[in-house]
Amino acid sequence: MAQVDTALETKKICKSYGSIVALEDVNLRFAENGIYGLFGRNGAGKTTLLDIISSRIFADRGTVACFGEDISKHPQIIAENCCYMPEKHYFPARFKVKKLLSYGKMAFSNYDKRYAEQLCLDFTLNADQTYGQLSRGHQSIFRIVLGLAARAAITIFDEPVLGLDAVARDRFYSELIEEYSRNPRLFIISTHFIEESADLFNEAIIIKNGKVIRQAPVEALLSNVFYVSGKSAKVDVFIQNRTVMSCQTVNDLKTAVVKGDLNAETRSPGLRFSPLTIQKLFIHLTNDQSEQEQLR
Repeated sequence: MAQVDTALETKKICKSYGSIVALEDVNLRFAENGIYGLFGRNGAGKTTLLDIISSRIFADRGTVACFGEDISKHPQIIAENCCYMPEKHYFPARFKVKKLLSYGKMAFSNYDKRYAEQLCLDFTLNADQTYGQLSRGHQSIFRIVLGLAARAAITIFDEPVLGLDAVARDRFYSELIEEYSRNPRLFIISTHFIEESADLFNEAIIIKNGKVIRQAPVEALLSNVFYVSGKSAKVDVFIQNRTVMSCQTVNDLKTAVVKGDLNAETRSPGLRFSPLTIQKLFIHLTNDQSEQEQLR
């Protein structure tokens, strides 16, 4: 296998279902080591993208390369290097958890059985239960256990914490960071729990209506946008000749989301300045109303 710094790369990926365009000209690059957050509203195309990357489905056009090899021509490259835990995974309901986990070594060459057993204990997952007996939350935990213990070069989770309570979600985030520090590799995580998971990610990818509208380090995304608020007249003066993503006015108070470097701004008297969180930025970037206001 060629030594490259890029584990996965998509070029001009397109996918449609009849008249519905799920993905359009998606170009992405994932380094060999890193934790990437994939964000998008329902129906944005996230799961379709992950299904194409993992060879569950095929793109209409475009290519996916895994460690420099086109997966359509060399399908074994993705099979050997990728562990994909989709939101909906139809494991045999009658099989016990410990039976399903025992197959991990057959599917993944780096699978760590002892680590899987320890994760079951840490997450209080009863390995003697059948998969069908597990609650939705414990089915998510099972996928987490299998995905982490696989230790594949590329590990993909689609909504891994659905059904988990706050304690279990926090445990997953902590375990992911610890496992990444022990065994660095590529993780791609699609989640709607943006705010609480934001500290995990080296880079964020934001998809809207099948198109990638941002891919950048989280810090870089947040360094180029900020809030300004105060009396409407003062805010209006400040935002003149600036790129405004959205505005909200309540009585005589206005809050605007402005593109720019907050640290480089001269703080005008009477105005309040504050940074955005990644979740707030996501909301503004994917809100059609914000776009319409920006164009006015």
